[in-house]
Amino acid sequence: MGPTPADPVFVDTTVLSNYASTDGTATLHEILGSAVVVPSVRRELTQGANHGHSYLESAIRYVDDELGSASVQPGLPAGSTVHDRLDEGEADALLAAGDRGGTLASDDLAARRLAQDRGIPVTGSVGILALGVTEGVLSIDTADDWLQTWRVQRGYYT
Repeated sequence: MGPTPADPVFVDTTVLSNYASTDGTATLHEILGSAVVVPSVRRELTQGANHGHSYLESAIRYVDDELGSASVQPGLPAGSTVHDRLDEGEADALLAAGDRGGTLASDDLAARRLAQDRGIPVTGSVGILALGVTEGVLSIDTADDWLQTWRVQRGYYT
């Protein structure tokens, strides 16, 4: 990722989940500003919250309060090769980023590779942390603490 991702930034479920697990959804919004969530990612967040992951409720509120009117549906139909290779949220976010000339924010390796193959800029949870530190939104200590929480409590792997 370069210094600033191309607007808008289409955020997938894993990235939102990571930031929600550290009460960082407002900070994610502050760092990205132009974040967009496709409807399938919103559904995945709800499914996770319904399965007992209560920390996802802050991500759902973020989507509803800050991004509700910005949600988009990608232009390519379900069943494309992207949908064959990725979960629905990652696939729709990737397709929407391509349609809108934006950036995909995903930690999913397959999604990142497909985006790069299609010339779509990519960032992820760690890239957004680094951008937050660079822009003075996060301290290095906070970024380190959040990354540690993601690893230890959520099983995040990078």
